[in-house]
Amino acid sequence: MEGWYAHNATLIMLGAQERIVGTVARPSMLPWMFRLVPSLAKAETLDPGNLNAEELLSLHPDLVFVTSSSHSADALKRAGLNVAPEGFDRFDAMLDCVDGTATLLQTSIAAKRAQAYRIAFLQAVSQAPTDPQGPRVLHVESLKPLRVDGDDSIIDQWIRSAGGRNAAQGVHGNKQPVSVEQVLAWNPDIVIVGANTGDPAGLKQDPVWSKVKAVQSGRVYRNPAGLFPWDRYGPELLLQVIWARQIVRTGQVDVPSMIRSIRSFYHEFYGIALSARDAQRMLEALPPSDTP
Repeated sequence: MEGWYAHNATLIMLGAQERIVGTVARPSMLPWMFRLVPSLAKAETLDPGNLNAEELLSLHPDLVFVTSSSHSADALKRAGLNVAPEGFDRFDAMLDCVDGTATLLQTSIAAKRAQAYRIAFLQAVSQAPTDPQGPRVLHVESLKPLRVDGDDSIIDQWIRSAGGRNAAQGVHGNKQPVSVEQVLAWNPDIVIVGANTGDPAGLKQDPVWSKVKAVQSGRVYRNPAGLFPWDRYGPELLLQVIWARQIVRTGQVDVPSMIRSIRSFYHEFYGIALSARDAQRMLEALPPSDTP
C-alpha cells in the first residue's frame, strides 16, 4: 500500500510493482509511471489527504507506506496496519530509504537493485563537486501560484551538488510561496522550473520576470520528468544530478549523451526498455505521446 507519491517510484525500482494493491498516484499526475508500469492501473486509488484505515484493511496489505510527516500514521497503526513511515531531505537519507525499503520487501531483486543504485548514485555525486562561488540557481516548483524550493530540501542539495548555489536565500523547505518581486531581488543566474509548471517561455513577456538575469540571458530551463519528477524525492535524482550538472556548468545539455544515460538508467534500475523517442520526451518534460 503506497501513501506517498514519490515512494511509488522506489517500490517499482525494487521490483514490487505487482504487489502494490493501493496507491495515491494517479495517471493524470504521473503519466509516465502508468504508461511504463501498466500493472499500477490495477491498484486501488487512495485519497492522499484521508488514508482511511477501514478501506486499507479491506485490501489486506502487508505494508502501508506513508510520509514520515503524515498525521495518519499513528491512527493506521492503532487500526492494526503495519505502517512504514518514509521521508528524507538529504542524499544519504534517500539511499537509506531505498535500502530500508528493500529490506522490508525481502526479495533478491530488491536487494540487488538497492545495492547497485547506491553504488551508481554515489559515483555520480562524486563526479559533481560543489562550488561555493557557483552560479545562483532558483528552483521554481510552481509559477502560479509562485512557489520555490529553499534549503533543508533535496532540491537544495542537488543544486549544490551540480556546482550551483540556491538563490532562494532565507527560504526553508519545499514549495514555499514567494513574490515575483522577491525573485527579482534575488536575481538568480539560472532558473529551473518544475516539469508540471508549464512552458516558462512566457516569462520573457512578464514585466517583472523579464528583468531577472536568468530570463534576460536565456538561462531558464524546464526540469525533465519520468516515472516521477526527477527534481524531487525519487530514485530519478541520479538522472537529475547528471542533468543539473550540465545545466549549471555549461548552460546546455548534451542531448545524445543524456538520452543514452536515460535509457541506460531505466534499463538497469527498472528493467524498462525505453525508446530514444520516449527518452527525449522525458528530457523535454513532455508526457508520453499517447497520453490523452
